[in-house]
Amino acid sequence: MPNGFETRVEAEAIRVGHAVFPLRLSFAGGRLDSGVDASSLSQQIHFEKMDSTGDGLRAVASVAHAELALSLSCSDVLKIGATLKNTSGRDLKLEQLSLFVSEATLGAADHPRYSFFKNGHQSWTMTRSYRSDEQERVPNVGMANVMQDNTRNLPTGKRGEFASELFAVLGDSEENAYLLIGQAGGYRQFVYIRARFADGQPPVLTLVYDFGGKRIPAGTAVELDEVVILAGDHPNRLQDAYFDRLRSPRANPAELPTGYCSWYYYYTKVREIDIEENIACAAARQVNWKYFVLDDGYQTAVGDWLSINAKFPNGPKKIAADAKAKGMLPGIWSAPFIARRNSRLFQEHPDWFLKDASGKPAFAGWNPLWGLGGNYYGLDATHPEFQAHLKKVFRTFVHEWGFRFLKLDFLYGATLPALAHDPSLSSAERLQLGFDLIREAAGPDVFLLGCGCPLGPAIGKVEAMRIGPDVAPFWFAKYRYHLTRDPHSLCAKFAIRSILNRTAMHRRLWINDPDCLMLRGADTRLAPEERMSLANAVIITGGMYVVSDKLMALPDETWELLKQVDGLVRECDQGRAWALDQLEREFPEAVYNTKGYLAVFNFADKAAPKNLDLRKYLEGVVPADAIFEDVWSRERFTVQNWRLDLGELKPHASCLLRRVQA
Repeated sequence: MPNGFETRVEAEAIRVGHAVFPLRLSFAGGRLDSGVDASSLSQQIHFEKMDSTGDGLRAVASVAHAELALSLSCSDVLKIGATLKNTSGRDLKLEQLSLFVSEATLGAADHPRYSFFKNGHQSWTMTRSYRSDEQERVPNVGMANVMQDNTRNLPTGKRGEFASELFAVLGDSEENAYLLIGQAGGYRQFVYIRARFADGQPPVLTLVYDFGGKRIPAGTAVELDEVVILAGDHPNRLQDAYFDRLRSPRANPAELPTGYCSWYYYYTKVREIDIEENIACAAARQVNWKYFVLDDGYQTAVGDWLSINAKFPNGPKKIAADAKAKGMLPGIWSAPFIARRNSRLFQEHPDWFLKDASGKPAFAGWNPLWGLGGNYYGLDATHPEFQAHLKKVFRTFVHEWGFRFLKLDFLYGATLPALAHDPSLSSAERLQLGFDLIREAAGPDVFLLGCGCPLGPAIGKVEAMRIGPDVAPFWFAKYRYHLTRDPHSLCAKFAIRSILNRTAMHRRLWINDPDCLMLRGADTRLAPEERMSLANAVIITGGMYVVSDKLMALPDETWELLKQVDGLVRECDQGRAWALDQLEREFPEAVYNTKGYLAVFNFADKAAPKNLDLRKYLEGVVPADAIFEDVWSRERFTVQNWRLDLGELKPHASCLLRRVQA
């Protein structure tokens, strides 16, 4: 356990560090083919001591033609394992199984200050912490839930009730006691962690396994993904320990991915000539970039990836060859598990789509950049004919056209809560199957970047993952936000929030993709301070960086800045970044990288003083009299009695500091 916290299972309770869970657990099951609804039925679980081969407990409980065998075991962490057996005489349709834990006590303070760190469902979903008395809101526009969240795990909208996915951190800042609960392998189900706080009482926790309608035959069993519980007094070290357990071999390519992407300047209006000009400019500037990515805009319709529009008269193959000739590996964008209604794929193969309850293609969202008819629908990765088509598309991309970097977008389309051709797979397993089909067609050495992607099923499948919403050439869309109350919407401010809050995933689960840098001073509504805050967030967290400007229009001073950014990102990539105040506020304001860098942000709309207590976060990491130097201005700041006084920061501004010697 981090910081020497002890884990043990006793007769009446589970103890993990300072946390105590009374052994009053119950579970509720799914839905049967016969229509018997077991979701509201619960069963008390009675535990027996495990045999001498293990330190823990085991129990068997039954409800509505299903039997749950549950085990709790201790090593350096607490592990929860389970199998669910179909004891009926017919197929069992599994929706959700919940384990309830009442009155989980964290710490011994009379007046605990609880907070809850929520990890969102997919790339674009809001990720942040909440105080126990706050309210997690649902967008006013229901379509946003389909596109950016999980409609099977939406917030209740009630004060003190929160829902996380994959993992969650529960903290008591009064005692510096923190608990992490997280999925630890398989990723065959979506795992939710829900918390309910009320009137200062210990929280009620619920662990939910979501099978998404998976069917299991009579007499067979399904294994639930392992869940681990860790405790410690430092939330950043706690996440380090958790993500180290989950480490994927695909998360450590020898070279940090860097490059160019066409999206945030040209959007869907991109032309072949635009791409050729940017390739030539990048080569003339002798950039140290590995990839050059053609984004959305080359295809005749979303879904028809091999049908190229008139803006690309020589086709993507020539672009791939030109990028390679200039020393960069070519990349291409696609959204393999969705298609628009106007596509030939939709018109000719409606049976390839996931189906809603009425038998129609499952709605996956609407994109205004694709026009008024921008509705799109989710494709069924279990359909044999679609599988053959999918492999043909990616064989063409890689082996005929020459692309070596595949940006895979809108991946949640494969996991929609809908009816599939093969119901024996969970919604998470459908996405895993889709990844495997793409990998089979593309080959083992092609770089896969996931985007708009549910996180768990992608672990071990991709080299990189977008970990936040789209950036944008504006800081915050105030009027749109107040109209929609969409906490996931694209803007630079929300992108930075996720970049900082998900930094611990980098080089454990995958290479973090913070989305693109935009440093241009024209054709943007980002102020200079806002552009630098985005750059500083990318630098301090050390993830991949991709430029998305019109390169020919950038002045020499911006190219000089890019050279500095390149070196700084590569250095910070070799360290670990900690969002120090992550459990205290929605937008972390202080991020430390173990290579000796510290970034401080002001997300407020007015100037604010920044005076940090480094002892609280970094005692034993930096000395009490450390000296920091601003990377950009060269101004020096000396820590005095653990206090770092940076003076006043402008609205939306930040500073990037480096530890130096006197």
